[in-house]
Amino acid sequence: MVSKPGSRNNSAPDLVDFGIFQLSSLAISDDLRQELKQIVTSKPYPLLIIGNEGAGKHTLANCLAASYLCAAVKSDGSACGSCPSCRMISATGSHLDLVTLDPGPSGKSKVDEVRSEVAARIFEAPRLSPNKVFIISAEKADTLSEACQNALLKPLEEHPAFVRFIIFCEDSDRLLPTIRSRVQMLRLAHRSDEDIRQILNEAGIEDPAAKSFALDCSDGRPGVALTLARDEKYRQIYDESLKLFKAFPRENRTAFLTGGLEFFKANKESTDLIIRLLQSFLRELSVALLADKREQVLTDSSAFSDAELAEWAKLAIDYEALLELLSETKRALSSNTNYDHTISRLLLQMRNGVNGVVPGT
Repeated sequence: MVSKPGSRNNSAPDLVDFGIFQLSSLAISDDLRQELKQIVTSKPYPLLIIGNEGAGKHTLANCLAASYLCAAVKSDGSACGSCPSCRMISATGSHLDLVTLDPGPSGKSKVDEVRSEVAARIFEAPRLSPNKVFIISAEKADTLSEACQNALLKPLEEHPAFVRFIIFCEDSDRLLPTIRSRVQMLRLAHRSDEDIRQILNEAGIEDPAAKSFALDCSDGRPGVALTLARDEKYRQIYDESLKLFKAFPRENRTAFLTGGLEFFKANKESTDLIIRLLQSFLRELSVALLADKREQVLTDSSAFSDAELAEWAKLAIDYEALLELLSETKRALSSNTNYDHTISRLLLQMRNGVNGVVPGT
């Protein structure tokens, strides 16, 4: 959904699955679903959606916008899917009465855009819907500058009854107190594995390994889960990380100080993901090897064959110590320690730990 409808040509527009714009289609908790219903049906107040990257802020903003624009909202707060407004969204993904100010994750909104697209347009009457909706991104720390926020203050405070504001950000503390005092805040928590699995299924992700990978590494964030499951680059990182992990019991120190370190350096921007994967492999091993063999362990897929598990079972592994080592490494890297030294230390201590030497000794 964008600020202006797409240009039409002689061919019929591609139809958009309207389900993606309905609150009822979201894999969310009952408590959040009830809160969203109240937001749609109660007295309008500018809304600030807060959540980490990939938490689903954009999707939720679009669903709420569809509900605000709908002429016959359902009892659960979802857009009906059949009124003229819903049909416009379904046909084009956009709407005449929707204004979106979102420069994208790497962009910055300009003061002139806030003034021309928001302040100057809030008194324009809706052309098709009962309401006029403004979606405004404050995604990153510098997406919406202080000057832009100041330009928003009066529109947020003084606007017609038909105007609805939806703002989203990752960290509300980076917004001006005067902005925060004018909005209703909605914080998005991480989703459960069941919710993430449902989202992946609805998105048509069928590969069990891709779903397992996304579940393990998305940290309950649906946008991240979908990216991981769909992007071949991340799947390659998964495969290479698993290959690295399986080398710990058999390769010598030199292999990790050369090939292992080079793998990390070549994917430096994905270091956190690689560490998450190593943690995931450790947890899967511990469950498979330490669980009661009479109990079936249910997983979407397994990174290890039965033969590999039999070999790993011969090793004296302190899983808790290795998991803590990986967590310590993440904390060290966030403190700007020397990257090569920190990763080399991690690799050698992981090798030692897998082979029965206590990490740190």
